[in-house]
Amino acid sequence: MAVLCMIVVFSSVLYGIGGFFSLNTKFLFFKGRVALYAILKSLNIGPGDKVVLPGFTCIVVPNAVRYVGATPVYVDIDPKTFNIDISKIDQKSLSGARAIVVQHTFGIPADVDSVKNIASPLGCVTIEDSCQALGSKYKGKEVGSSGDFSFFSSQWSKPVTTGLGGWAVVNNPEFIGNMERIYPEFDFPSWAEVFELRVQYFMHSIFFRPALFWFLQELYRALSLRGIIMSSSSIDELEGHMPLKYAKSMSRWQKSILLRKLQDFDRHIEHRKWVVSMYEKYLENFEIDVAVLSKCHDPVFLRYPVVLKRHDKQVVLQHARRAGIELGDWFLSPVHPNCNTWGSVGYERGMCPIAESVCERIINLPCHIGVGEKYVNRVADFLSSEGLN
Repeated sequence: MAVLCMIVVFSSVLYGIGGFFSLNTKFLFFKGRVALYAILKSLNIGPGDKVVLPGFTCIVVPNAVRYVGATPVYVDIDPKTFNIDISKIDQKSLSGARAIVVQHTFGIPADVDSVKNIASPLGCVTIEDSCQALGSKYKGKEVGSSGDFSFFSSQWSKPVTTGLGGWAVVNNPEFIGNMERIYPEFDFPSWAEVFELRVQYFMHSIFFRPALFWFLQELYRALSLRGIIMSSSSIDELEGHMPLKYAKSMSRWQKSILLRKLQDFDRHIEHRKWVVSMYEKYLENFEIDVAVLSKCHDPVFLRYPVVLKRHDKQVVLQHARRAGIELGDWFLSPVHPNCNTWGSVGYERGMCPIAESVCERIINLPCHIGVGEKYVNRVADFLSSEGLN
């Protein structure tokens, strides 16, 4: 009874935030990538099937495709928005495809309706990757509300974090029964996993600060590689292999944290938009490229992307580390963070040349609640000292 009450409350909170969530259309998982895996399983996508996705994503997305036995097909991005290039989605790219994943990169909403208009007549299901874009809107509609399915993440780097976590949304009533059928197959995480996650969440809430970004990132990666702490992506995943006990639903503790965080999410939206307005004011005359958006776009940036014109990305990141400035390296490759083992997820050099070029030059600026006016000034001063203005 208590679990049922929590689901009802969770549904009402989500509906209040986005307006498109309703009871029995959301399914909660241990990670966002598992939500995508569940969506694909619910559609009976498997060996011999293809799933189209942008060649500018995290490796866990094509991994989920491969874990059900299907083949990822990559489409290049539009350098103005870092989202999938709709002009490159045609009958050839969709031939034999059962689904297409439309990512809202960095929080920049993609034109899902246009993709769906191309895909649906060919029998191809549209899945929104909304993991980076909770709260963003396109033409006044919340991301995650236009595709047949959508999935979200509440992983460490996201605006609403439960440490690890994610959920799937079914917008097409035709497919709700499919998800209800397979959802009970996903086990709860063990008490030991939940305990470990709770400890890490507690430590993260205490120590995560922009000034400690590089130290904490290196410490996290080192401990993760040694299996000392629970990582977002295991070594198996980074090498393209399916980890043991991958298919798990969200724990009750994660649900309780998510409920509390979602109730306060409007404050995060306002803060992120304010931070971005400050960046845009400072960076107006800098020697960089930024996203080119229309009036249809109303993004809530996860991180603010900046593309360097003539500076070396790795040099700038090294200087930022020494200066204690939080800069992100997303994406290092079309299947981030893998720079050499692209073949493990069926990507080959040259498949998405624009994405590959952007990966060599893109950095991104923090927008989270810990970034205040003084820190924005520090970031702007650092970029200026690098000769970007």
